[in-house]
Amino acid sequence: MHAQGYSVSRRASGASPRTPASGMRFIAILCSVVLTLTIPFIAAAQKTPATAAKKAPAAAGPTPRLVVLLVIDQFRSDYLDIYRSEFGEGGLVRLMREGAVFRECYYPYAITETGPGHATLATGTTPDRHGITANEWYSSLLGKTIYALLDESSMVIGGTPGQPPVSPRNMIGTTLSDEMRLATGGKSRVFGVALKDRAAILSTGHGGNAAYWFDAGGSGFVTSLYYRSLLPEWVLAFNKSHALQFPADPAGRKAGVAHFRESGAANRLVAEFALAMMDNEKIGRGEATDFLFIGFSANDYAGHAYGPYSEEVRKITRETDAAIADLLRQLDTKIGRGKYWFALSADHGVAPTLAEARDANLARLDAKNLDLKAVRTAIEDAMNQKWGSAHWLLPVENFYFDRKVLADKNVRVEDAVRTAGDAARRVPGVWGIVSRYGTHMPDSIIQAYSRSGSPGRRPDLEIVPLPFALPDGDKGGTTHGTPFTYDSQVPLILVGGPFVPGDYFQRCSPLDFAVTLAAMLHVHSPSLATGRVLVEALSTHNASAGRAAAPGAGH
Repeated sequence: MHAQGYSVSRRASGASPRTPASGMRFIAILCSVVLTLTIPFIAAAQKTPATAAKKAPAAAGPTPRLVVLLVIDQFRSDYLDIYRSEFGEGGLVRLMREGAVFRECYYPYAITETGPGHATLATGTTPDRHGITANEWYSSLLGKTIYALLDESSMVIGGTPGQPPVSPRNMIGTTLSDEMRLATGGKSRVFGVALKDRAAILSTGHGGNAAYWFDAGGSGFVTSLYYRSLLPEWVLAFNKSHALQFPADPAGRKAGVAHFRESGAANRLVAEFALAMMDNEKIGRGEATDFLFIGFSANDYAGHAYGPYSEEVRKITRETDAAIADLLRQLDTKIGRGKYWFALSADHGVAPTLAEARDANLARLDAKNLDLKAVRTAIEDAMNQKWGSAHWLLPVENFYFDRKVLADKNVRVEDAVRTAGDAARRVPGVWGIVSRYGTHMPDSIIQAYSRSGSPGRRPDLEIVPLPFALPDGDKGGTTHGTPFTYDSQVPLILVGGPFVPGDYFQRCSPLDFAVTLAAMLHVHSPSLATGRVLVEALSTHNASAGRAAAPGAGH
């Protein structure tokens, strides 16, 4: 080794050439050294692709053939626990076992009604942005109260004559299903059905292939000219084969339809229509992921009439669970277990009836009857006393000032609101008032009402009731439409490929549904969305926030 090293150094320093033999030995040694040094690098280079492949991120799970959104109208999140002993294993219990269950899900706005709820779930944002601020509102341009879905160019197709023409045109921005249609060049197909038109129409967005709802006269399922000019043959056949029998006289028929609407049979009929629609429209069998909305509206009718703790609500909740179990079995058969994602939520909750709240054997709450006529009278009297006799408020629901009267009396809107608010707060059951012209409430309440308002679609003055106070509650029944938890907290359950089963207690909102599904489907979020991706429940995220997946969980 020393001789070799010495020889190389001498050659480098200009020593005389070696003999041919010694030169050959030198070349052989040099080649050996080069090969020794390069072979490991060649081998490493050959192994690099395999190593890189092992370290590459795992491919995303398969895209579902179908996304199903089931919304139960007026379904409080506590029903999942209060009535759990009434459930079988295949419906709500299955969803809770196999899905990501968000226990702290709240609507962040005040006017918790059906229209705003469905629009919020679909768009991923609040009513101040998507524009569906209530089921109806007063239009100063038209000088009358209009329905949230009113569209004079979209007459109802089928059913009882004289139904208001409807479409989703009053909703601003895109929905999750709209973005699915845009991303796939229309290959994703979108269908929806519910008892209520506002549920079916708003939840299927602007680009829905079809939306159907149950005719107010009880004749079957109908649609609007927005979607098609005639009912498909299969819908006509379904209506004929599922025709309901009602009394012949108008009063008896009206009562019969009302009774049907608040029964579990109504939800079962909607589910059967949805399954028939899947077969006839080949939903879930196309080139891209399809979207199916199903709305169980009967729970709302029963809840309004009897209250959340009634035997009637217990009964319809149990029947709803059975309908969900059958729906899931059919989806497993028609689409395939593991090939669809399923989401469950609600559009709003509900307050206890005054009798339930006041019950001495229950919470014994000081629940007030809120007499809205007394509020209106108090406001008119206070303004008459201050500025002279006039009809200060428009004769419509909610509180709008007559602008002509204000102008004639030279009264600013801000001053009218201040005087009206002082008078309203003296009426039993009124906590305070909220207005864009001035208010007397905590910031959190002001913000909730602000999120419910949209330009041109918000009253001049909104009455904030005390918790558990009900408008005309002494007449019986109950309602919703406040920012309180009994109205705003709803279930949210996501079942399918990317969702890790478990109970999740991070506070979230129905706004998050559309944003999370858009992220998982790799489509753009709805255009006005303000929700967040529920990363805590995704399989790509640390799932320690939820319980371990149950055996066999997931579709």
